[in-house]
Amino acid sequence: MSIEKIKHIRDELSIGLTEAKQLLMENGSVASAIKKWKDKQTELGVLQKNKKYIDFKDWFYIKEFFVECSQRFFNDNDSIPNRVKPLTENYSKQLWNEYVSEKHRHLILVKSDNDWKVNNVISFAKEWSWGASWNEGDYPAFEKNVKHRLDWKDDDIIYFFWGRYTATETNWKTLYKYWIPFMYEDEMNTVVNPKSRNVLIIGVNGSIGIGERKNS
Repeated sequence: MSIEKIKHIRDELSIGLTEAKQLLMENGSVASAIKKWKDKQTELGVLQKNKKYIDFKDWFYIKEFFVECSQRFFNDNDSIPNRVKPLTENYSKQLWNEYVSEKHRHLILVKSDNDWKVNNVISFAKEWSWGASWNEGDYPAFEKNVKHRLDWKDDDIIYFFWGRYTATETNWKTLYKYWIPFMYEDEMNTVVNPKSRNVLIIGVNGSIGIGERKNS
C-alpha cells in the first residue's frame, strides 16, 4: 500500500494517517476513498440538521441546575433524562418560529402583537406570583395555582422555551409538578402545547399569564 496515497488522502481530507489508511483499504483507490468520506460527511450533516434532541448528558446549558434540583424535588424513582428532552438549537428554532415568533429570538424583544404569534395574554400574577414560591422551594404551588387554568392532559407533550435556540420537550405533568428546575432564570419563558390554543407565559418578577395562539 502506497504511503504517498495515504498521505494524499490525509492531506485532502485533513484526517489522521490511520483513518486515511483505513479508507484506502476499504475503497481501493484514492478517488473512491475521498468520495466515500465526503459522502459520509454530507450524510452526517443532514442527520445532524434534522436531529431533534440533545443527549441529556451533553446539555451543558442548564443540565447542572436540573441535576441539582432533581436531588431536592424528584424522588428516587424519577429519572430526569426520561422526563426532560432538550432540543437541538435547530429544532428549537423551527418550533419557536412556528409557535412563538419569526421576528424575535426572545420575548423580551417583543413590543407589539405583530412581533409574535400570541395575543390576548391575561395575567393572573395578582393571584399568584411564582417568584415567591420559587424562592421558598414550594413546588406544589405551580400545580395548585396554574394547573386548573389550562385543560391540558397530564401526558400532553409541551415545549418549554427559554428563547429561540434553547428549549426542552417534556409533558404537562412533569412541568406542573416539578416546575422549579425549569425556572432557573426569569427572563420570559414560553410554554406551548401543540394540541392547545393556549400558551403559558412566565415572565419576570413572578409575572405569569395565559395567551392564545393566533393560528391554531
